[in-house]
Formats: sequence, structure tokens, C-alpha cells
Amino acid sequence: MVKPTPSGMHRSLIPRRPSGFSLVEVLVVLGIVAVLAALVIPTALRSQRAAERADSSARLRAMSQAILLYATDHQQTLPGPLWPGQVMLYDPLREGRLVRDIADYLQVERKDTPYLAAQLIPHAYRRAMRGTKMDDARIYVVNSAIDLEGGGKLEPFGVLTGPAVLPPVKLPQVQGLPAEDDWMIAETDQQHPAVASAAWKANTPALPVHGNARALARFDGSVAWGQYP
Repeated sequence: MVKPTPSGMHRSLIPRRPSGFSLVEVLVVLGIVAVLAALVIPTALRSQRAAERADSSARLRAMSQAILLYATDHQQTLPGPLWPGQVMLYDPLREGRLVRDIADYLQVERKDTPYLAAQLIPHAYRRAMRGTKMDDARIYVVNSAIDLEGGGKLEPFGVLTGPAVLPPVKLPQVQGLPAEDDWMIAETDQQHPAVASAAWKANTPALPVHGNARALARFDGSVAWGQYP
């Protein structure tokens, strides 16, 4: 017989379960969370990378089409002379900036003071250059020098430095080039052959922002993906 407590209630003969979770239950939950994370995170990263590639392609295609439209309106002459490494800082007083020359074809507002045309910067570059002042980041590199068979050199976008300033060439002069020379503008990184020895390479990502490939546009306006290395 159970003796009554002073309050008149009976003590239960069934042992009470401690409040809270046991260590085993916590470990089981953590294990489940870890498994789910291992499944979800790689999928999310692949989706992000695919979206970034699509974004880079779209922005580069818009850039290349703007260059071709500029040439159409200027007797087939490419914009320039240009610097090889291109920033997306619009400056009405700075020569050699592609974003200034083709602003009208990119719907970039022509202001009296410099400003960053942030809408032209691919998302992958924002991620790769996080913490860097984007005003100085070289987003693209133009094909500024092509070695011709039999000697000689072709400067599609002209030359701003050296003994004499050279103007850009006309589109027909860059048609029919070998595949390795037929690129007009490409995403930058320090491993790109046209960037590796440049004085401004520190203002580019150390590696291609898309892992094993970089986006490039050809002189016909099409966009392709070059493998790395």
C-alpha cells in the first residue's frame, strides 16, 4: 500500500523520465542534420555556379553585341584605342575605357562625373573579388595583340601606349582568324595568357571565376567557354 503524502497525493511507483534530450538523441539529430547538409549543399552550389555561368554569358553577349553595333555605326571600325584590361568605371574624361565608348549601346547613362556601372559586372566576379574595390577591378580583357603568320602584329583595338598611338582596326580585318586568335573580349583572371604578365593582374581574380573555364566572346559576337588551363 502506497502511503499518502502530506498533501494527500500518492507518490507514483513509476520512475519519472528526466526532462530534456539525452546525449544519444542529440547525436542522432546532429547526424541527420549532417547527412542532409551533405546532400543539399553540393546541389545548392551546383545551382549557384550554373546561374553564375548563365549570368556571365548574358553580360558578355551584351558587351560583344554593343561592340558590333558600335562598329556598324562607325564604318565597321572597332571602338578604341583601348587599354587591354577593362574596368566598369564610367569616366567621361578617361580614354581607353570600353564602357565609355559603347555606353549608348549598353544603356549606360552618360554622367559628368565618374561612377561604377555595377550592372555590367557579373555575379561571379562580385563573389571572387569580394572585399576588393570594384572601381579598380579589371572585369574583362580585350584581344589587344595578335601575331600574324609570316610576321607582323594586329592590334584590333588599337594601342594607347608606345611611340605612337594606333587606331583600332575595321571588323573585316579580324574576320577569318584562327580559332585561338578569334576572341574579342574575355573574362579576366591571373591565369589568362593576356593577363599573366600585365601590371594590373593583381586587380583580377587569382583563378578563373568559373573553375575550369572562362567566358569569351568572338569577333562575330558569339559567346563561348574557353577551357582552363
